[in-house]
Amino acid sequence: MKVKYYFYILTFAVAILYLIGFKNKSKTYKIFSLFLIADVVLNFISDELYNWFGIYNHFFINIIFLFQFGFLSLFYSYSFDNKKWRNIVEVLLIIVSSYLIIKYSIFPDTFFILHYQDVYLTIFPIIVYGVVYLYNEYDKPQELYYANLGILIHFIVNFFCFISWPLQSLSIEYDYLDEFNIIISNYSRDLHFITYIIYAIVLLYQLKKLKSK
Repeated sequence: MKVKYYFYILTFAVAILYLIGFKNKSKTYKIFSLFLIADVVLNFISDELYNWFGIYNHFFINIIFLFQFGFLSLFYSYSFDNKKWRNIVEVLLIIVSSYLIIKYSIFPDTFFILHYQDVYLTIFPIIVYGVVYLYNEYDKPQELYYANLGILIHFIVNFFCFISWPLQSLSIEYDYLDEFNIIISNYSRDLHFITYIIYAIVLLYQLKKLKSK
């Protein structure tokens, strides 16, 4: 079995644990739990598309980023007590989602191409919301403080990995950069795996904290 499958099994198991007692939880908890299970499934499908159908997953990555942005925006919107920040999250959700959907509708070809600016557009706001959520802990204890910390770590690492993609694309065009491309790819893959482990541990710790209350 490939190493990546173990990480999917781990994160899927954690997501299932979050669904236990789902009905009696808050709305923010329910949104987050649904996000976890759907995120694991979508990422697994994305990774396996080429093996199953021989097609590249660029279009599916666009779907995943839209899904993550939409679900986590809802999560933070319900989490923030400050009306100003709730409005910011909701307005950005409408603007960014509308922009991407209209763009893909008018120019369908762009949906099947991975655009770095679209990735940054959906990841960066989530990082900002995560930082604000951490800051709010000083005023009032946040229900999913550690879960948010896990998301923040996960998205920051992903953000820097995606920033390296243009460098990898450039290195593919020039043979003398082959070694550089291999190094960047290996570091990104290893960092991604390590982040998955940290992400799962932090989420499990969050469950432990919730059950101890």
